[in-house]
Amino acid sequence: MKYCHLIKRTKHLILSLLIAAGGLGTAGHAYALQDCIRGGNQNHSTMTSTINLRLTGNIKQNQEVGRFTFVREGGIGGVANCGPDAGIHGYTSYSEGSGIVAKYYGDIDGYPAYHIYPGGDRNFVYVLVDNRTGMHFQNQPGSNVPVPEGPLLPLDLTVIIYAAKDNPDTLSLTGRAYIGTVLIQAYNPGGGTTAVGYSYRLKGKIESAPASCSLDNANLEFNLPRAPLNAFSSKGFPDGNYKAEDNLLISCNGGLSARMKLMAAKTESYNGKESVIVPDNDGNNNASGVGFVVTSPMNDDAVLVNHEFVKIAELQDGKTRVPLVAEYYRYSDSVSPGKLEANTQFILQFD
Repeated sequence: MKYCHLIKRTKHLILSLLIAAGGLGTAGHAYALQDCIRGGNQNHSTMTSTINLRLTGNIKQNQEVGRFTFVREGGIGGVANCGPDAGIHGYTSYSEGSGIVAKYYGDIDGYPAYHIYPGGDRNFVYVLVDNRTGMHFQNQPGSNVPVPEGPLLPLDLTVIIYAAKDNPDTLSLTGRAYIGTVLIQAYNPGGGTTAVGYSYRLKGKIESAPASCSLDNANLEFNLPRAPLNAFSSKGFPDGNYKAEDNLLISCNGGLSARMKLMAAKTESYNGKESVIVPDNDGNNNASGVGFVVTSPMNDDAVLVNHEFVKIAELQDGKTRVPLVAEYYRYSDSVSPGKLEANTQFILQFD
């Protein structure tokens, strides 16, 4: 027999597909970019991206969770003057004094991603991209990014935040969450190259998603073995083992309970509950007097009930295989041989 399932959801996770073109002529240059010249209104300004993000749904490793831009924290005008063929040196960095080396995580969507903190927080990583050119920042030796002629104003950057593991924990962006640096000269550990430029930092909070689950397979099918008529000598379950099993595949980002209720068109009573599913073709030259009962092995063989939620499993973070078992049940005073089939809907909820 076949069972079709409905999913009860209180929230919907909308995913988007991003297709990014690399652009033409931004990855390299036929000429060497010239350094900008010191002499702006000030030597340095800080750019801040304020992130207040609450995740939802089942988050996967390397999944993009948000994109954010930056706002200047004080200062006006440029920090240097740039000629017609000028460029800056863009680094992923925790501060100018840290050696301009951010901890590399790996490539995501073709870009190098870095840990947000030097210790390598295991929950989130970032990619830093210049919006005008499409070029990404990187640690040593950095990225040479062309800039417009004139005063060196803050570069319009976007930080892309990715999950570094499945269902990441909450991250509070406090203290010196610096992630990028713009310098007018290539970094030199000997000193003298970090005085002029811009620093890019994060603040705010990324909250982990509340626990939720999703069903990976929408239908179950139980093909019970043939049973002889004499196996149904009295009301109840047959003499012998005539069962079939199928499994729900459920993915969760936290611990929840799964509950299910039948939505059968016609049922009969079992232990005072409407739990016996009457076949669609009962009688009418088919078998009669015998239906089906579905139980949950993960909850002490609890019997599913029509229009009443029954717990079927405790779910943990990750993917869980939840078995269900269908078996014959004689509900009538008389039985006749023939074919049995039922198509029944379920409602599944998580709490």
